[in-house]
Amino acid sequence: MNYLLALWCLSLAMLRQRKMALLFPILCFFTPKGFGLIDVAALPYLSLNRAIVLFMMLSFVLYVMAAGFRIKQTHFPLASAFTILGLSFLASLVSNPDTWASDAVTTFMLFSELFFPCFLIWNFCQSSRDAERALRYIYIAGIVASIYGTVAFATHFNPFLDYMKMTTPTGRVLAADYSGSVRGARAVGMMSNAITYGAFQAMTFLIGIFLLRANRSASRLLWYVLGQLVLFVGIFATGSRTPLVFALFSTLAFVCLARTRHKIVVVQVGVAVCAIASVIGLQYIEKVMDFALSVFSANSAASQSGSSLDMRLGQALIAWNFFTDAPWFGGGVSKTRSILSSGAYPDFYGAESAIFQWAIDMGAFGLFAFVALFTRIFAQARKLPNQSGRAVVVGMTAGYIVFVISTGVLETMQFFLAIVVLMFIAEGRRVSAPGRYHAQERIAHDAISAERAQPLG
Repeated sequence: MNYLLALWCLSLAMLRQRKMALLFPILCFFTPKGFGLIDVAALPYLSLNRAIVLFMMLSFVLYVMAAGFRIKQTHFPLASAFTILGLSFLASLVSNPDTWASDAVTTFMLFSELFFPCFLIWNFCQSSRDAERALRYIYIAGIVASIYGTVAFATHFNPFLDYMKMTTPTGRVLAADYSGSVRGARAVGMMSNAITYGAFQAMTFLIGIFLLRANRSASRLLWYVLGQLVLFVGIFATGSRTPLVFALFSTLAFVCLARTRHKIVVVQVGVAVCAIASVIGLQYIEKVMDFALSVFSANSAASQSGSSLDMRLGQALIAWNFFTDAPWFGGGVSKTRSILSSGAYPDFYGAESAIFQWAIDMGAFGLFAFVALFTRIFAQARKLPNQSGRAVVVGMTAGYIVFVISTGVLETMQFFLAIVVLMFIAEGRRVSAPGRYHAQERIAHDAISAERAQPLG
């Protein structure tokens, strides 16, 4: 199945680049890192997701060559931030000549799989309506994936995960259902990690809030409530706190920043979800709160529910020691992975923070590059014309920063950046010159805004 899907994506990338770019965020739900395409001991591991990125890159290069190396001016809003990020990856590689042979391809792919999907989406998505439609399809795909993950968790039967394990025979990349962990089985859906699965659902949950701007009828609002409830149940089924905190923190930030009308709607939806949850049982709401607050406890029970503060302090000390060895450009993009695979530092656990990973692998320059990327997203979000859309992007970005600091990136940044770019386009942030919108985009945005202004009926 993975080879057939790869062949289909290759043909789509070659013949329908725009469709492939807009379809890619949906494919992220079903092509995690653990879904292998080539896993032979003598060759570098190639996941299906990374193969699709390569297909998109190759097709775009051929497209540029056919156009005589002329690229249209798209004014990609994250171009400067990605330039700094690319330089930080390059500096990390160049400053560690001992790892050139092993890290050259990895460094190139780590940067490319972040940059190219969102750049191609920006390049090929032509209008606000196209972006809004793509977000709607992503939201539906996320709900379907959430239903599948919850059912698989409840029935202890996940054929997709079983097949995924077969695609990685060498065991270099693991996909597990955590059935042997202290918390028992945890919902992983179609991902190779429960936390990654929860983060994808949290971002889908926030896409739902973004799309709420267009939901002005009672029937649509009902479907929205059901969809958000499905996603919230799926997040809780992962048994992971950070995706839950991601969703709640981002929603709280949205409520603080959004227009009063949208605040009221989101609060009403929250009341409806809590009412439905109360019918099921108030004890589950109490479990959610206890679960989220257990990070501040140092007892053994809390440690079984995730990293406690004491565990994180131990990780920070180890990360600091390695950071001081190469403070400017890091020890190479595979340094953290090498430390973990060596088993020499059991207190390091999984280096469960993006700050630890970036500091060790890419040094101070890498930390600065990622700070610049998030700062650029905030700066662009402030220019969005719709206050509620602006509030969603700012809230989601703030929540995502909390998530990666608490847990690590875990294959989520690629999807996050693609969603942010689609939200920029949906809000009309395609500019032909600084401060000026395309006339067509302005007309489309005004038409969508007028449609959203219709009262409930």
